[in-house]
Amino acid sequence: MTKLDDILQLYSTAKISEQPELTPKSVSFMCEKGYLNLTKAELTARELELLQVILGKPVKHYDPWQAFLCGRGKRPVIKGKVRFILGKVEFKNSEFSLATWKKALQEMFTTEILACFQLKDDEFVLVEQVSATSYESADFLGIAQSLDAELNTKTKFFIGDLWPAEFDLAQLFAEEQAIFKKTADKNTTVMTAAKGALDYFTHQSRKQSYLLKSYQELFFKEPQLKKIIQALYQAQGNTTLAAKKLYLHRNSLQYKLNRFAAESGLDVKQMDDLIFCYLLTL
Repeated sequence: MTKLDDILQLYSTAKISEQPELTPKSVSFMCEKGYLNLTKAELTARELELLQVILGKPVKHYDPWQAFLCGRGKRPVIKGKVRFILGKVEFKNSEFSLATWKKALQEMFTTEILACFQLKDDEFVLVEQVSATSYESADFLGIAQSLDAELNTKTKFFIGDLWPAEFDLAQLFAEEQAIFKKTADKNTTVMTAAKGALDYFTHQSRKQSYLLKSYQELFFKEPQLKKIIQALYQAQGNTTLAAKKLYLHRNSLQYKLNRFAAESGLDVKQMDDLIFCYLLTL
């Protein structure tokens, strides 16, 4: 018997439904089967606190997209393409709230925002109806900087891909969300599935590979070498750009790469070797 079953047996008014009961006399929680609705009069303040520990915060409003993407509701009617924009925001000033931040963000869009809802206190999701005026992924760096400057926040975005409405949007959202969670701690303001793909899709294999661990032990004891490989990968193998990013003279960088090639047998001027070395740094 699950905790949810225990709650249903414990409270006579408790029931599961596809939508929350948002009335002054009711309290509703998201659960794996939909929404758990209870009568407030049947709960003490202490019991309500315990339920929040078990189930999370009560639902205050119903969003069809949130219900659908979280597996608790029907698919909204949609045509064309949609994009999921996930974000994480850290507030440095208690004067502002996520609601203020979300409003400021939505005002920057010229496209239709189908939904905007919270996942956690500091995480949110936008569902955008894609159009010719949709922002490019690169544009979100400027958006984050504008929001952070105005509201004294630290914002990170994960920009999903453009998905046709007939695809399994809930499953796509779940996997994009998983990639975002895996990469959210990185020092990157704007992340995409493509940027996080190598790390996310190879994570389990890398953990189990003795070969990769051996390479890492042999060649990546020097912290700077790891930064060099990552900078070179981000510069698509261009040593001049990588040197600028690292604040190194190009000749100094080339010397380090030549020495690494001599010791490892890996030539990072070759894309296959560079990608392999980059995997070692993840």
